[in-house]
Amino acid sequence: MRARGVVRAVGLAVMVASILLLGSDQAAGQSHMRDLVITLGGSVESYSGNFSAVTVPVVDSTDEATAAVGEVGVRGLLALVENGRRAVELSFDGGLRQAAALGFTVRDYAPREWAGSATLRYEETLGEWGRLTSRLGYRGRAVRDRPPMPLFLQPGYSTVTGGLGLVTRSFDGVSFDLQVEGEEADYRALEFLPELNLLDRRSVGLQAGVRWGMASTVRFFSGVRWSEYPEQGSFDPTDPFRRDHTVNVGFEWTWFGDRIFAQAGLEGTLNRSNSNRPEYDALSFQALFNTPLPWEMSLNLRTVITGKSYVRETEFPLLVPGEEADNASIAYLQLTRPLAANLDGAVRFGWTRAETDIGDAYYDRFGGSVQFNYRPSFF
Repeated sequence: MRARGVVRAVGLAVMVASILLLGSDQAAGQSHMRDLVITLGGSVESYSGNFSAVTVPVVDSTDEATAAVGEVGVRGLLALVENGRRAVELSFDGGLRQAAALGFTVRDYAPREWAGSATLRYEETLGEWGRLTSRLGYRGRAVRDRPPMPLFLQPGYSTVTGGLGLVTRSFDGVSFDLQVEGEEADYRALEFLPELNLLDRRSVGLQAGVRWGMASTVRFFSGVRWSEYPEQGSFDPTDPFRRDHTVNVGFEWTWFGDRIFAQAGLEGTLNRSNSNRPEYDALSFQALFNTPLPWEMSLNLRTVITGKSYVRETEFPLLVPGEEADNASIAYLQLTRPLAANLDGAVRFGWTRAETDIGDAYYDRFGGSVQFNYRPSFF
């Protein structure tokens, strides 16, 4: 309940700050909607996974499932203050996804997802030394009729995040950055799934990086994060509640051409805990590529390949739902083309491989989607 109260308080603070800033700057004519996008789309998705060896079966789990999905969303960016020295922006994103899932034994499922987020961001130039940024964000999610595996949907939650960052000016072509952030997450436990409360967490992280280059840049970074799970036991009477510390190190290369953008990176992660079960090592490769094509089309490719191994075997393979889903491998190809003055259409094909609710058990998702993005002209 405490985390939920914090979520509501910070969400209210974001709204109040935004209204005050908007009201003060409207008189000066500074506030304006920089971007507003309304999205409609639909997709067909196929899920598969071999769970025959799982010792703790999930009710109505299956090896293959399919889903037809419709979605509607809106996102935007509101510039509250914008001048040569400082800027205040409010970004928001929300939407609804309705699916019809088939392939299960007991019954068919119709999961519905609501998701929304808002971030208030402040940026100020510190003379000739660099740039300071701060942000305060809220993210919420709710799911109804969540299906069993292999059709994975992350459970509902509310999170509050805050961060402070500093980027220095270039010293002989080299710049440095430092980021500090915190998060408090509250997962919404359902009557028939009370173990979702075990996901509630508080975390603080620190990351430092160094970057050099102009059109082609290279950045090395390293960070550490401390996390507490007040609802999870550690099986250690002298240290009863789970505490994790995570260390990551990596690099990324970015290239800006005349009309082409490319980025590639490698990141290693070590997660250690006073609870043996969640300790793991992971290595992730990421790549982005964007280029124009004939007939006013553009191509966007994204790939994330992640390898993960647990430090110790455990007799309890059943994981808390959603806990390890961020260690995923994904790939998608998207083709986009303008259809009218304020309307563009996109076709996307994607693949995902991620861990399920069972440790070291993975599912695969293949999907194709069509999406339409409309930007109203009055903004």
